[in-house]
Amino acid sequence: MYRIILTLKCLLWFLGKWEVDLTWLPYFSNPYTQYNNIREAKYLLANNYNPYSTDGIFQKPLIVYGLVYIDNDHIFLIADILISFLIVSLFGAKQGYRKSILLFYHLNPITFANIILKNTNVFDHLFLLLTIYSALKIKLLSPILFGFLLYLNPQYFIVLAVISVIFRRETSTTQKFAFKLIAFLIVSIVTIVCLLHVSYIITGDWQFIEKTYIDYYFPKDHRPTIGFLWALFSGLFSKYKSLYHAFFMLLPSCYILPLYNLFVKYAKREKEYLGFMIGVSLFCSFLYFQYIAISDLVIIFILLFQRYDWLFNSLPTIVIIHAGCLILFLGGGLQLTWTHSFTGNPNFTFFQVFVSYVFYVILVSEGVREMLKFRTIQKKEENEKMKQNGEHQKKENELIDKKLKED
Repeated sequence: MYRIILTLKCLLWFLGKWEVDLTWLPYFSNPYTQYNNIREAKYLLANNYNPYSTDGIFQKPLIVYGLVYIDNDHIFLIADILISFLIVSLFGAKQGYRKSILLFYHLNPITFANIILKNTNVFDHLFLLLTIYSALKIKLLSPILFGFLLYLNPQYFIVLAVISVIFRRETSTTQKFAFKLIAFLIVSIVTIVCLLHVSYIITGDWQFIEKTYIDYYFPKDHRPTIGFLWALFSGLFSKYKSLYHAFFMLLPSCYILPLYNLFVKYAKREKEYLGFMIGVSLFCSFLYFQYIAISDLVIIFILLFQRYDWLFNSLPTIVIIHAGCLILFLGGGLQLTWTHSFTGNPNFTFFQVFVSYVFYVILVSEGVREMLKFRTIQKKEENEKMKQNGEHQKKENELIDKKLKED
């Protein structure tokens, strides 16, 4: 069934005339993901200008120059298909989840809109999944891919918690685990340095650092997004902005150790929990990220729903539909009113997004609570099984001793 849907999706994309501009909607794209930046860069390069000498290009040089050089929209469709197959191969242990997630991904209008709009965060998602895949299958490539992922978006540094859980499962001692993790981080840092140097060679100067990294976390553009930090920073006194930007930039790194301690108990069963672990980690990170797009949320919730049995055991799951409707419909209407008729207020967008995130936080918290409850039940079952095996072994030993005495 999903093969038919995938074929129809590809035909729809090839045959359709998708010249749609949804950049005015804050949840479909933002200044750091929209394809208009690539078009502008292409024009500037054609006229022998450095694209990073302007204030409009925010994507990383390898993405900008790569897309300008390839100049083919098919790469976005290929990346989308690769993402769907990586999700299934990594997290599709349950047959029901495998089929439902493929249908959800390919029938989802948001993921299709992401292809049409050619948002460049699709490459972030692709390298995220490739990093996890290589950490499980191709060990030597994992630090290089992780370095490339952080080059594209440093916000994914929190994935280190999940990678640490994978490495801990494969090592017998703490010393070997520490050595493996340190080697991983060193190779990742070297990869990032090499990529930055290649970017310098391509662009001719270091100006891209300010545009793509410093402005990424210390933005001057506070247009509405589906994150809620833009409203906080837009009303903040200028001299305090840098302090709070730095605080929210570093805050996700504080979650790495607690998340590792939370999930390391499940290291022996990581295939059953891997998607859920990554989903919780990314949610903790992107909660403090100003330029989140709704396609990022779709990926996060696809991963969270690997353990749909935990999420559906909690009542707050019901409100996720309400929260999604708030973002997709109410938010769009309010943004349209505010932008085009000049009669609205950007605070409308902020408050509906804020309420939606309250629902999401409750949902994720309840999912983690169900996970801990499930682990407690699992431990009891394992202890009872061990006890039964011990009693059975004891009885067998008694019978053997009895037979030996009779002989």
